[in-house]
Amino acid sequence: MANKLYEYKTDVKQVWVDHNGHMNDAEYNRVFSDATDAWLSYLGLDKQTIEGIGYTVFTLENHVMYLKEIKVDEVINVSVELVDYDAKRLHVFMTLSDEVKDRCATYEVMLMGMNTVENQPEAFPTDIRQSIDEYAQRASIQIQPKELGHLIGIKKK
Repeated sequence: MANKLYEYKTDVKQVWVDHNGHMNDAEYNRVFSDATDAWLSYLGLDKQTIEGIGYTVFTLENHVMYLKEIKVDEVINVSVELVDYDAKRLHVFMTLSDEVKDRCATYEVMLMGMNTVENQPEAFPTDIRQSIDEYAQRASIQIQPKELGHLIGIKKK
């Protein structure tokens, strides 16, 4: 099956731009969070389903790398690749690109399925797990980007 990544598109809002004239770092997290919600909805876990079955996905950890400035009104695209997953966790890597397909930021995130009634981690419901399995077949990460698993630190010379 051909590699077909989910893509989330939006444009940079004026309120997202800081005093330096580019998108504020906090707004990258907003865009990646919105892309995550849209992707989960695409997999079948939309707001109505979340409320109906008492199940959602929480973010456990994330890491953003800023690669290129983005200005107001620019159209941006976030593509979603699946790094790994198990019964209740998703390790996801997203790439935010501009209109000319330059990579502007990356986002690595670990997500956990949660039973909202018991407020406990729980395996993905069968239909959501099936959607994840199908997505993994066509959109698992093929080439490991240098940003994946990147550690923060000062390199000593």
